[in-house]
Amino acid sequence: MKRLHRLWIMGGSALVAALCLTAAPLASAQAYPNKPVKIIVTFPPGGTPDIYGRVLAQELSGLWKQSVIVENKTGASGTIGTDFVAKAAPDGYTLLFAADASVTIAPNLLATPYNPLSDLTPIINVASGPFVMLATPSFPANDLKGLIAMARQQPGKITYASSGAGGQQHLSMETVKAMADLNITHIPYKGFGQGVNDVMAGHVPLIFGGISASIQMTKSGKLKALGVTSATRSKALPQVPAIAETLPGFRIEAWYGLMGPQDLPKDLVKKIHDDVLAIMKKPEFMDRLGADAMDAIGNTPEEFAAQISTDLGQWSKMIKASKIKLE
Repeated sequence: MKRLHRLWIMGGSALVAALCLTAAPLASAQAYPNKPVKIIVTFPPGGTPDIYGRVLAQELSGLWKQSVIVENKTGASGTIGTDFVAKAAPDGYTLLFAADASVTIAPNLLATPYNPLSDLTPIINVASGPFVMLATPSFPANDLKGLIAMARQQPGKITYASSGAGGQQHLSMETVKAMADLNITHIPYKGFGQGVNDVMAGHVPLIFGGISASIQMTKSGKLKALGVTSATRSKALPQVPAIAETLPGFRIEAWYGLMGPQDLPKDLVKKIHDDVLAIMKKPEFMDRLGADAMDAIGNTPEEFAAQISTDLGQWSKMIKASKIKLE
């Protein structure tokens, strides 16, 4: 009888321990966050990643009743900030508002210090949108056909700015060049803000910009749009031709999503995912996306991971076909 009693106590202790281990992740998710959360944006202020990273941080601050701070860690096609998050503690207090440029493009161009498939935890893809080919108002061409004609008459003389070598703005124009067999000279800048300022000042005639920033610049007359990178015309800029109308099969769209370090606990992934998804479903958030010509995604962590894997392969094929190399 005493032996049975001892076994029951031991079994009961094991059961309690097991229950405690099961409850521990739930408790961590319920307590999270109990201190400020940092969201890393890997591109400078003013671009789409920064704009939506800050919108999301503000919304999460209100929801979590805790400070959510955006920190811009820029450079090396977004790989510096991405690597910072990849090596952060997997506790949910350092997150990445990722742009696909540093997650699916840079690994195809650079020896990145992280593997996007194993060193980061996908949480939720928030939104996607095309780019716009922008030009100074005085630029003679008004669409891609006009630019192609000019470039063929003046090989190597037309220049274009980008937010940096290896980014989607750079790759968008390099893909146009490859598909149309053009010689246009690349001038990389440290971020979209610096590049577009020089385009508006007339120092460089062309640049690709994210749809959100481009809408305001074209509506104000500071720049004019020559084409959009989506497969069809954007509802926000219906008068602007899709590049695919001149170069069939052309399509480049950027996505922006939330990720964490590797080994981020599943309960935290679920909480952050569900909270961001709730924000995305707010009418005012959806209205903002619509006004910026962005599409809401809101996929699951598993779907996001599958998308990243697919995109890595597609960018690899495109970069090799276009013979794109970093300068």
